[in-house]
Amino acid sequence: MDIERKLKNFTKMAENEAEKTYQDLIRKTDSHIKASLEKTKKEALEAAEGALESELSILKQMQKREISRYEREIRKKLLLRREEILKELKMRVEKSLLEYTGSSEYYTWLCESIKDEKVKNPGATIILNTKDYENLGFMTNAVSSKEIYLGGYKLILNDGKRLIDNTFGARLLEQLENFQGFTPIDINIEAGL
Repeated sequence: MDIERKLKNFTKMAENEAEKTYQDLIRKTDSHIKASLEKTKKEALEAAEGALESELSILKQMQKREISRYEREIRKKLLLRREEILKELKMRVEKSLLEYTGSSEYYTWLCESIKDEKVKNPGATIILNTKDYENLGFMTNAVSSKEIYLGGYKLILNDGKRLIDNTFGARLLEQLENFQGFTPIDINIEAGL
């Protein structure tokens, strides 16, 4: 009987040990599965976040390109409109100047200016447009030039190297350039104004 009891005890002990091993194995397996699941979740989240960041980066780049394109289009439209306004302004001013050059007020100003230049720069050559030369060339050392079309005059000093440009065309060009500021706009004004 002693053997039977020892066998039962041994069997019970073996069953308890097997149960304990089974429970340890289940805990370890659960822990391993849980850790593996957490690791897989973390990797999936990181991959998803990476994909989202990549997609977001692509979308931001597309947005920047689109905004840049719209800004370029708007700038271009503004510059074109500004150029139209400057051309219209130039035409209006030229028309007014041409009307002014037909007035007695203009000839009074031109005569006074030429007299002042003769005093300041004796012997200098005055360059006038053809119409002004025909009207005033007799009173000064003057020559005619077809390059001056808006009125005013140019002055070549005695040394023959320096030119003073007091034509309305040069002044108009200067004012338009000042008005344009930093934005170069080609307004196609003739060089010899």
